[in-house]
Amino acid sequence: MRRALSPVLAGALLVLVSLASWAQQAPDRELGLLLGAGFPDRELTGLPQTVERESLLLGLRAATTVYNDLRLFGDLTATRYNEGADTSHDVDEYALRVGAEVPFGKRLQFFVAPSMGWAQFNPAHDSTFSRGIASLGFGQRFVVGGSNALHWELRAEHAFIGSGSGPLTFTNLQLLLGYSFGKPALDSDSDGVPNRKDMCPGTPAGATVNAIGCPSDEDDDGAWNGIDRCPGTPQGARIDTAGCPKDSDGDGVWDGIDRCPDTPRGATVGADGCPKDSDGDGVWDGIDRCPDTSRGVAVDVVGCPKDSDGDGVLDGTDRCPDTPHGAKVDTSGCPVQAPALFEPDKKVLVLDGVSFESDSAVLVETSRSVLDRVAASLKDWPEVRVEVAGHTDATNTSAHNQKLSEQRAEAVRTYLVDRGIPPAQLTARGYGEGSPIADNATPAGRKVNRRVELRRLD
Repeated sequence: MRRALSPVLAGALLVLVSLASWAQQAPDRELGLLLGAGFPDRELTGLPQTVERESLLLGLRAATTVYNDLRLFGDLTATRYNEGADTSHDVDEYALRVGAEVPFGKRLQFFVAPSMGWAQFNPAHDSTFSRGIASLGFGQRFVVGGSNALHWELRAEHAFIGSGSGPLTFTNLQLLLGYSFGKPALDSDSDGVPNRKDMCPGTPAGATVNAIGCPSDEDDDGAWNGIDRCPGTPQGARIDTAGCPKDSDGDGVWDGIDRCPDTPRGATVGADGCPKDSDGDGVWDGIDRCPDTSRGVAVDVVGCPKDSDGDGVLDGTDRCPDTPHGAKVDTSGCPVQAPALFEPDKKVLVLDGVSFESDSAVLVETSRSVLDRVAASLKDWPEVRVEVAGHTDATNTSAHNQKLSEQRAEAVRTYLVDRGIPPAQLTARGYGEGSPIADNATPAGRKVNRRVELRRLD
């Protein structure tokens, strides 16, 4: 039975080493069992070293992790050093120790374990005696399921002067296997680093942390790695709560980098986010529908040249920007003065082409172009006062014809005033059938007599 103990322990050690990569954070507190083998000093048993000296060790262990992975522990062990069939040299040891496990090696979780204590020895061949003990162990541990722990330890136990008649000093060796039930390490911010090691205890959920529990921010945008959904944010860009850069004006340049953060939608911008105006007309490229406008030409909201007065000369180069609609202009946009309506020796002008609907004062459409030219000429000669004279043929009664001529004269005056001629420059008068210039007996004569004249009054 005793010969089978060493292979079992050795096999268990191999399993522990193979599972060492499972190491997790040590539980805060543990309580567990110890199983092992003791190898006594011959000074204790009084037998030569050649005799097989493998004995069973049982015990209890309580431990607590105090700082980082440094653990304080207390052991209570019972060992019977049995030296074969001859029980006269058996020695029972009952020991109480306190010590510390000092970890090293982050991945494999090795430790050294110095301890101090007191042991009572009960030899079968002699009286009981007690000794102070100092131990130094070396071992390896790992955590199972987040709260339980397995460990192995090889330690040397040196006994020194105490009470009783046994040997004064001796050194025993012990090989231990332990399984402990523990309380999981407290991790208030759930970042995987227990409170006792966490130097940044308020880490937001989801953030990636280092060994001391502090989050990192690789792109330096203020959003922690693990939370940051856009980990490659350019330096200086402003971000949203997910760590992604914002582009408030939608120009493709991130806020914080964009020197012109209010660029209108659709404008073409440079690397600094500022819009361009290639033709210098005040309308940004991308919005400008006429991107090759000449310098100095006034444009509308879409960047195209304006011609406010509709004279065919663009604003910005038009020296007469308020030219009346329809007026002829020169290349600078200024009206070309119309010739005088009246020849120097004549004060009456018949308006050929001005006619009305039958027995009505309603102008026919073809009359409008003639009257537009008259209006343009009168604007060029504002000092000339004019009477609009209406005439009829003798087809109807004299009274009827008089009234119709007055209405027709007033219709022409109203049209000219609507085209911008000052009312004070015009008067209207009807002459009825009393001033014929042709024979009313013929259709051709009557047509000539139905006329409108302009009469210069000064």
